[in-house]
Amino acid sequence: RTDFEYELLDTGVFADDLYFDVFVEYAKETPEDLAIRITVANRGPEEASIHLLPSLWFRNTWSWKANMPKPSMHAENGAIRAEHADLGLRYLHCEGTPELLFTENETNTGLLWKLPNTTPYVKDAFHQYVVNGRREAVNPERRGTKAAAHYTLTVPAGGERTITLRLTDDAASTAPAPAIFEQRLAEADSFY
Repeated sequence: RTDFEYELLDTGVFADDLYFDVFVEYAKETPEDLAIRITVANRGPEEASIHLLPSLWFRNTWSWKANMPKPSMHAENGAIRAEHADLGLRYLHCEGTPELLFTENETNTGLLWKLPNTTPYVKDAFHQYVVNGRREAVNPERRGTKAAAHYTLTVPAGGERTITLRLTDDAASTAPAPAIFEQRLAEADSFY
């Protein structure tokens, strides 16, 4: 009873600095245009690889009651196109050419309760795909209600890698320019 609370540092998980830090920053270009910057820092003494899966999904409200409209996502011109009855049309534009993965935001009832799944593509599909190598876990038609941009990054020892994304209503947009982040940081610094 007199010992200190057991903390994450007490586990030894950070021993020898064998871990990554992941920083996610957001900056609005306009009310409907959100820039996203993800920086992965390798704290270890050797080059290391990491799978980064920035994800977009719709909350599963369509299964709550009959005749609820079901939103959709699919790959379109290297972006993720997301359409929702109330939220409208959005695009997630990704820097580079990541592999776009799709599934349904549906519980894996087969795994949890040994009940038949309503779809072969369930919400833990990205884990099954990346960790267990089950390529059939994701929808080959590249559509669903949950999507991810799959990046495999090699990060040098003590170094960083950065990717940018843009969530917008503009189909023709591209990954955001670094200037938007610097501008929003300067505005925040000036305000505070």
